Amino acid sequence: MSTTASPNLRLRNKPVRRSSERTSHEGSVGLLTIVYLSSLAAILGYAVFHFGGVVSEQWSACLLALGLLVLAYWFRSTRADRAPVLDRKLYWLLVLLSSYVVFQLVPLPSFLLRVLSPARAVLLDGAAQAVPGIALAPLSVVPSETLSHFLRIAAYMVVFLLVREITWRISHRPWTLVFPIIFVGALEAGLGLLQQAVGEPGTIARGTYINRNHFAGLLEMALPFAVMYPVAVMRRVRSRRHSPAGPAVKAGAVLAVAAALLLAIIYSLSRMGFIAALCSLLVMGILAWSPGLSAKGKPLIVGSIGVLVVLSFVFLPPDQLIMRFGQLSGAAEITAEGRLLLWGETLDLIAAYPLFGCGLGTFESAFLKYKISEPLVSDPYAHNDYLQFFAELGTIGFLIAVALVLTILAKAVRAALQQSDPNSRSLALACVGAIVAILVHSLVDFNLHVPANAMLLAWISGISAGLTFCARKHSVWKGLGVPEVLDVRVRP
Repeated sequence: MSTTASPNLRLRNKPVRRSSERTSHEGSVGLLTIVYLSSLAAILGYAVFHFGGVVSEQWSACLLALGLLVLAYWFRSTRADRAPVLDRKLYWLLVLLSSYVVFQLVPLPSFLLRVLSPARAVLLDGAAQAVPGIALAPLSVVPSETLSHFLRIAAYMVVFLLVREITWRISHRPWTLVFPIIFVGALEAGLGLLQQAVGEPGTIARGTYINRNHFAGLLEMALPFAVMYPVAVMRRVRSRRHSPAGPAVKAGAVLAVAAALLLAIIYSLSRMGFIAALCSLLVMGILAWSPGLSAKGKPLIVGSIGVLVVLSFVFLPPDQLIMRFGQLSGAAEITAEGRLLLWGETLDLIAAYPLFGCGLGTFESAFLKYKISEPLVSDPYAHNDYLQFFAELGTIGFLIAVALVLTILAKAVRAALQQSDPNSRSLALACVGAIVAILVHSLVDFNLHVPANAMLLAWISGISAGLTFCARKHSVWKGLGVPEVLDVRVRP
């Protein structure tokens, strides 16, 4: 009798032992997830509060910290803890973009340069006359700058992948990933409003940034999350035993942060920052109302939202911001600022390096030859991210980058339109609004060349890529990345 009972006893006890192991694993994975998220948030905050990461020494510290963090994640996590592999399109776009920048650094013989980039071959011929014997040169006109910007691209990809991994681990509470964004944005907005309130007349809100437009660029990406989080909180299904006071307090507090973010954008006196913020709210409103509306009802809703945005544009700006908009009443004023001349001369640079570009990060050096207006003034940026990336990457690289951004944006839009879970749908709407805001602002500025702002965009893109995880109805174990234990039964 004892021999037959012993196996059955062991089989009954085995699931209990595995359950305790799983609980222990859950605790360690949950703690590590908090550590990873906190570390990533600290790196983002460090970059933001140190002039947006534009100082090379401080940005190097961020690169070092990111490298150590990704190594810790790789060695401390098992394959079962990690998110599913990227979908094929997104995976190959990331590989192509990084490989393309590396290709710009590969030394090529002069005969091949003449085919791929004739303008670069001319520079090689000039160098060969000064230093005989030079026969190889990369596509980049300044390889050291391209290498530096390749490290930036690698850092943004690390942030993107880490945020996606963390989204997988906490897919049951995806808004946790947004709290660092709102917190950092709230601190910057508070500092900017304090500067404007206690400073001398004419003081502009700019927080810890050197440029007010980049300050506004950060806040306009944080604003959609501060707007949508209260909506998500109030729409959650709760038991009648729970008081609505707690969610109402949370929603009210974050709405106050959203108001501070918008006020800080306004008092930064950044014209495009204000327009970008309104555009993001407009897009979110249209997407929020689109599902479930009839064909006749959609124009009415879209028109109503458009009217609200126009009224906001008319009544919200202070006199100083209205005066700045008044300076754009004609093309002569824009030309006086140098933007139109700068963009026209950038087109000449694009025409000289049409296919493979002059090299990522080399705009300032390559542009000198084509700069006619104000020849004694150096222009490190084109004040248009699209034109500058086109000049640096060429047609091929620019199309790869555009395809990557549009793929990520499409994922967020699809989730905003198709998600049935209000919590996930609100998060998707916020991601769409943030991405739209920075894309609009990049038409007349270089926010994507500010490391902290580009890192925040990578963070938001990682959330967008992980929205499919939030849609799944995971158990607690799956939400933490722990595989289910097989149910082993003894057949008679």
